[in-house]
Amino acid sequence: MAQDAQYLFGVAIGFTVVPYFVLYLIFVLVTRRLVRIAYLLAGLGLAVLLAFGVNTVAAQWLGADLLKTPVPMFTGVIAAGAVISLLGKWTGRPMGGE
Repeated sequence: MAQDAQYLFGVAIGFTVVPYFVLYLIFVLVTRRLVRIAYLLAGLGLAVLLAFGVNTVAAQWLGADLLKTPVPMFTGVIAAGAVISLLGKWTGRPMGGE
């Protein structure tokens, strides 16, 4: 089951979407910088694709034991954090009123 591409894509979505938006909220609260919605959604897609790629490689290595490890969860969180960090540096703009 872990080698099925659709299943791994679902796992990537499940472990990336919520951390992505939570990390974005933390990013906004800490840095006071905003990212446009179009870039934010494109970044979400990129983070999911990154997590899917890593999960696919990990499934080749770990096989069916992939979901018994924390690899999918940490992959999603790290991919989400990396994309939010890069988006904030490249396209982030200060919040209004400053």
